[in-house]
Parts: sequence; C-alpha cells; structure tokens
Amino acid sequence: MAGVPGCKSTDGLGRPGAGPVPGIPRRLGRQAAPKVAYRRVGRGFSLVELLVVVAIVAILAAVAYPSYQEQVRSGRRSEAQADLMRLAQFMERLYTENGCYNPGPDNDCSTTDDAANPTIATTADHYGVAFVGTVTADAYVIEATPSGPQAGDGVLRINQLGQRWWDEDRDGTLEAGEDNWERN
Repeated sequence: MAGVPGCKSTDGLGRPGAGPVPGIPRRLGRQAAPKVAYRRVGRGFSLVELLVVVAIVAILAAVAYPSYQEQVRSGRRSEAQADLMRLAQFMERLYTENGCYNPGPDNDCSTTDDAANPTIATTADHYGVAFVGTVTADAYVIEATPSGPQAGDGVLRINQLGQRWWDEDRDGTLEAGEDNWERN
C-alpha cells in the first residue's frame, strides 16, 4: 500500500522504488550508507599527509640549524676563553713561585738563563693557543687563534694584568665593543 509507513514507496502508479512519497517522512536509522568508490582500508598515512609532515620538519630545520650552529660556535669560544683563563692562572702561579713569568730550568729568575716562553698545554678544540711575542720577566700575552669551523670567529687574548679582549674581525686593532669577552 502506497504511502503507508514501512511499505515501499511508489511513484503513485504502483511502481516500486521510484522514491519517497511527498509528505511522508523517511524512517530514520534505516538508510543505506552511500556507495563510495574508494574506501580507506587499514591504518596508514596518505602521501599528502606524509609530504606535509616532511615539509613542516624541513621548515623547522631550516630555522633551527643556523641558531644551533651559532650556539656551537659560542660554546667553542667559551671553551677557548676558559682555557686562556686557566693558562693565565698557571702563569700567575709561576710568577708567585719564582718571581717572574719566564724562569729558566733552575726556576730562578735572577740568573741570565731565563727561558723564552714557558711550555703550555691547551684543551681548546678549534683554537690554537700560544704566547704572542716573547714572555718577559714581568709581562706576557696569550692568544687563542680560531681554526677550522671557527676560522672567522676572531682572536681572543689575555695578558698579565688580566685584561681580556676579543678582536672579532681579526684586523689587529680593537674597535668599540672588542675590548672584552662578555659581549659574545
């Protein structure tokens, strides 16, 4: 019977399957799922999702890597500064024990056999540490020269008075801001 709930709807001529009868609501919960040409089976990522994730990771890496490199350079510079401080303390102990910065093999500063430069050992990677010029009885300058990936980083120096400077552009003159280590 046409138009009665629960019966198949007709087109008014008694032909089944022609669609719903106007004015009579369809029954809820009994509708068939629409046919889909493609249904996702299994658990995985689509190629588009994977490409979006790769693009996001690449953008983050492009932003973070230069910052990481600067932090590594800064860490190596700090290591060289600590090494220079350690060597300056060594020189002060030498002066306290002997009365000069360049005692000879007899550890006596009053004789003429004073050594040119004491032997120093360093631990700073990517920096070559050495005395600038000759160590005298009452003066010295120790310099850390960058090498390898630190090559453009500037020269660090410390002297017998505890004065520390960083010649960032390595031109041999100290411009404004190159007179201390704290700014780096």
